[in-house]
Amino acid sequence: MTRSNSLRVHSDYRRLLTSIFDFMRKSGFREEEVEEICGEALSHSTRSDTEDEQRYATLAAVALTLDAWHRNRRYIVGTQPRAIRLRGPSPSVEALIRSQDAAADVPALVHQLKSLGLIVRTSRNLYEPSDRMALVNALDPMIQQYIARSSSTLLATIRHNTSRIGSSSRLIERFAEVPDLPRTCVADFRRFARIQGWAFLRTLNDWLESRRPTKATTRVGSTVRAGVHLYAYVDSAPDRVTTTRGSVKRQQKR
Repeated sequence: MTRSNSLRVHSDYRRLLTSIFDFMRKSGFREEEVEEICGEALSHSTRSDTEDEQRYATLAAVALTLDAWHRNRRYIVGTQPRAIRLRGPSPSVEALIRSQDAAADVPALVHQLKSLGLIVRTSRNLYEPSDRMALVNALDPMIQQYIARSSSTLLATIRHNTSRIGSSSRLIERFAEVPDLPRTCVADFRRFARIQGWAFLRTLNDWLESRRPTKATTRVGSTVRAGVHLYAYVDSAPDRVTTTRGSVKRQQKR
């Protein structure tokens, strides 16, 4: 690697780590805690990813519960999710959670669904989902977990792809980007990406759900976690220098 390339790579990783450390501080970690976690990560960098899977069960159970509420015929009326009681036998929120993850901490998940506003109480003292997807604005511990998990999953996919010689076993990891989208198009881009992304994820989720085994056919070690993570981004830099027909122009913030 040449010196210029080395400096560029160092700069990219410095930006990555700066973003991670900044997020950790905003999440409430103290300086010494960040240093301690970094030391532990360096000493365990060769650890198998599967050792962390159990820690992600809560996040997966929440997403699966909300989706099942819109999919399971026992929990829908027409095309809408049915309002159900919080506790007790099926149909209930507790029973729905157990149907998706038998090992889940059901009381804790019920509390999180309520506190995050993912389920709302109706006039009949029953509960229904506020949305099919888990959309949370607060920096809740579950969201902190989600961000850490998403980042590590992306790196794991890239590591998987770069360690494979043939293309048949590689996982999809692509991006579509232009360096000069007019700022007046940003709102349209957000809207278009959201619509197209939701359609893609809905199709993919239907495919995955149709292939989930029943409890009777599931064997220990016979399943793996699989999915696609999709996100859009817009550069927040206020200015960008671009070259047009040989002249240099500066795009001003609007």
